[in-house]
Amino acid sequence: MSQPSRPVVDVALARRIERAQAEQNRSATPAHGILDVAGGRALFNGPGSPLTQALALGLDEPVDAAMLDRLEAHLGQGGGPMPIELTPFAHPSLAQELARRGYRVSEFQQVFARALPGAPLPTVGAEARPIRPAEAALFARTVGQGFLGREELTDDEAALMLSAATMAGTTCFLAWADGEPAGGGTVAVHDGVATLSGTGVRERFRGLGLQQALIAARLAWALDRGCTLASSSTHPGTPSQRNMERLGFFVAYPKVVMVREAPGA
Repeated sequence: MSQPSRPVVDVALARRIERAQAEQNRSATPAHGILDVAGGRALFNGPGSPLTQALALGLDEPVDAAMLDRLEAHLGQGGGPMPIELTPFAHPSLAQELARRGYRVSEFQQVFARALPGAPLPTVGAEARPIRPAEAALFARTVGQGFLGREELTDDEAALMLSAATMAGTTCFLAWADGEPAGGGTVAVHDGVATLSGTGVRERFRGLGLQQALIAARLAWALDRGCTLASSSTHPGTPSQRNMERLGFFVAYPKVVMVREAPGA
């Protein structure tokens, strides 16, 4: 039987996507920073870290006050913000409990999905390939330049993506233009789901199709490893969204990042 080009969007799909993302981020988190709670995962990587967050909550069961108390005690260590991702498929009790505690919307995201193999992948002229062992720092600097939109970076800024380059279970790709590293992105696999993330293209190389090349290369890589689904998240209305759609992705569901400061912060 041929595989449908568009998977059914339901709670089962959301579980696969959200848990694949949680698993990718878990691999960058020390063992003492991982807490399984409310059917999802709370990851603590230090106050204010972009990897300190809770994902995939409430997709199996109601969420009660005791669960959120445990989660907040974990994420709120050191007094930083406590981000919790909320999907439309979470049990209503999660949104109710977050509202009761005064959480606010921090950002909106669009979650994209695409069946593999699905529609044929286009041929893209630019070179995009997995990084070699000696290219971790080069990858981190290139993607940092893409994220920040400038060539000059501090040492701390250049190291922003370095953890991704050495993260267990994550493969990093570089795209090249005129012999220069021009952009990069990551892919991780869990339960047949390829999660694409961390994509950035240096400003002077934008408009050359490099982001599409990075997407296509990672999809081909994931297909070779038996993945049946690919997913990614972007902010709404961005060039990233348009490139995902050109490569056969569709908006599976929106989600919001809810946040409040740790008590006593």
